[in-house]
Amino acid sequence: MTIAERTITIPNGDGRDLHATITRSTGERPMDLVLLLHGFKGFRNWGFFPVTAQHLADAGFVTVRMDFSGNGMNGGADRVVDLDAFARNTISAEVHDAHTMIAHLRAMADQLGWNGRLHIVGHSRGGGIAHVVGRELIEGNKSPDTTLSRCVVWNSVGTWQRWTPRQRAAWQDAGFVEMENARTGQKLRMDVSYAEDIERASDRLDLVRASGVLADGMLYIHADQDITVPLKEVKALRSRSGTSAPLYVVPNTTHTFGMTHPLDHITPALVEVLETTTSWLRS
Repeated sequence: MTIAERTITIPNGDGRDLHATITRSTGERPMDLVLLLHGFKGFRNWGFFPVTAQHLADAGFVTVRMDFSGNGMNGGADRVVDLDAFARNTISAEVHDAHTMIAHLRAMADQLGWNGRLHIVGHSRGGGIAHVVGRELIEGNKSPDTTLSRCVVWNSVGTWQRWTPRQRAAWQDAGFVEMENARTGQKLRMDVSYAEDIERASDRLDLVRASGVLADGMLYIHADQDITVPLKEVKALRSRSGTSAPLYVVPNTTHTFGMTHPLDHITPALVEVLETTTSWLRS
């Protein structure tokens, strides 16, 4: 099977560009579409995303992996080059970006060979975005011409608030918080508007509510040794939402399933994740 890729750039409506790579087989048969969403400090070409796109294209899906407009990568870098964009990014902005991309893809469905069935796969914070976007698609709040079929989240966050009250107060006082990107060594800043957005839009961004709405089409995949987003976090989310969505635990692996960037090799854990994901999307 021959696999073709191309990159698109579209405006997100807020003065920034969205970059995405479309991967699909060269056959003419209309296919389901899978949208891949990266997590915090991630980008569409990080580590396992190109491999995932190739795998899903081989399995008969049109696959779109996108960069969120606030990841600071400007479409091609593998490190943050727009520090201000990264600092100003919010969860609501990423939800908006995903809906904008879906609407654009819908408009070019014939060109893509997309049959209208949409699936979303999100990793880490991208899993949280997948929850919110998926719920809004199901409830018809956004992209009314598009319905969600399946959603798979890999090591998804189970809560947005990842700070103590003391840390939140210090963040408010300073106006920003600094952190280091362990991969690049960069000092990165997150403005307090990130936390304020989560608090202001708490109803819309409610992961418990979304988890319940997505129950029938959702699959949770989580590494048992994830210390970035511990397994107990997603278990707590599922318990609070009362969801019937299955949880598939991948043994002896971590937050990125042992994968690194640049790509070094494909781990058995990732192979297991890809096979499990593909099976769920086909079901």
